[in-house]
Amino acid sequence: RAWLTWVSGSRLTRLRIMQLSFLILLLAAAVGGAEEQRGHDDCGVFGWTVPPPPKGAKLMQVHAIIRHGDRTPWTGDLCWPNDSSVWNCTLSHAEVPMYADDMYGKIVPRVYRKRFLFGDETLNGNCSIGQLTTIGYNQQLANGKALMQAYVKSGFLDDTISSSEIYIRSDNEPRTQQSAESLMLGMYPPRGGFTEVVELETRDTTFDYITCNSKLCPKFAEYQEEFKHSKTWLDHWNQTEAVLTAISNAINYTVDEDDLDPFSDCLRTHLCHGLPWPKGMTSDLYERAWGELSWQEYNMFKYPSVQANAQVGIGFLLKEILQQINASVSGKPVQKFLLYSGHDTTLIPILVALQVDNGVWPPYASMILLELYDVGGKYMVRVIYNGKVLQLPFCGSRTLCDFETFSNYMSTVTPSDPAKQCLQKQKWKWYYNQ
Repeated sequence: RAWLTWVSGSRLTRLRIMQLSFLILLLAAAVGGAEEQRGHDDCGVFGWTVPPPPKGAKLMQVHAIIRHGDRTPWTGDLCWPNDSSVWNCTLSHAEVPMYADDMYGKIVPRVYRKRFLFGDETLNGNCSIGQLTTIGYNQQLANGKALMQAYVKSGFLDDTISSSEIYIRSDNEPRTQQSAESLMLGMYPPRGGFTEVVELETRDTTFDYITCNSKLCPKFAEYQEEFKHSKTWLDHWNQTEAVLTAISNAINYTVDEDDLDPFSDCLRTHLCHGLPWPKGMTSDLYERAWGELSWQEYNMFKYPSVQANAQVGIGFLLKEILQQINASVSGKPVQKFLLYSGHDTTLIPILVALQVDNGVWPPYASMILLELYDVGGKYMVRVIYNGKVLQLPFCGSRTLCDFETFSNYMSTVTPSDPAKQCLQKQKWKWYYNQ
């Protein structure tokens, strides 16, 4: 299967990346590793359901925030000594240079498929680190099909993809861009006959806020560092240290605080592809490792408070989303479906900011939906996470929150004066520009 996408980028203002990208699923058989997934909740599912709309409600706008699909390990180092796992990827990208004004009906005489050299990569095999797999592709394809049933087949969106209705946003990582492309392929299957050119917005890493960005707002890095010296962290440290010691003793290999994140990720990626763990590693130790990592991540986004952390972190993305919702409420001509393709570190701080976090790490292809409804002339917001309608604590634990209450709360977790809020105690360069 192949789907042609035109990618546009932005820095502080929109810049054009003259490139066409194909999402190509190669038909070669997998030798092992990246294409075999074992059943486990942590590995994600193939398509989250979308609950039916509230009775008597008219859907106005939808924001979908996703984590990329299944991938290879992201660490650039060997997962552990003597790890002989082979990662063989059958998903690739193909590209061709393109002028910005070549928008519709483009005839592409040739594309260039990017391939990683077998045996010459960080991972043993032909995969890049953090590369989307065909499993991840199919997870997002299924997400797209679920969204098609909920929003296209229902008549909310036209049955042909259009930039007047659809907005697609990703950071500049291949796995998030391919995840967005895969989802849209499921949501809007190509009709054939001509090349569809669809815009995918991205940003330079320095200026992007689809995840919390300390380069954009240095205060966030200060909060991260302070958290690791806070009473909350120190009171919990004995539990973390006990887990690290138990793992190190079991596998005869030292796993320290800095190793916990990459080591846990390696365990999960190996688990999800039926690959062996180091000798001595057990399911109990795996759960304890991820329990500690989840505790650290969720509590870090609550330091020094949920509101203060969000204002210098994920609040930049939430502010962009709120602006679009405000525009829809005001009756301005805005897109009706907006997709943001990010990471686990996109979803976790959003769940924390909305006070609906459960301490569980988001599986691959997880999805948050923010829906705006008109209910009898009153605007209401509904939040769905992985197929479940959430009760919002700041809105009386209701599943439908009136827009005024929602907007008032969102103002507490979005930046109001970034120039001041992002200043560190030390002098850092500050990049944000409204």
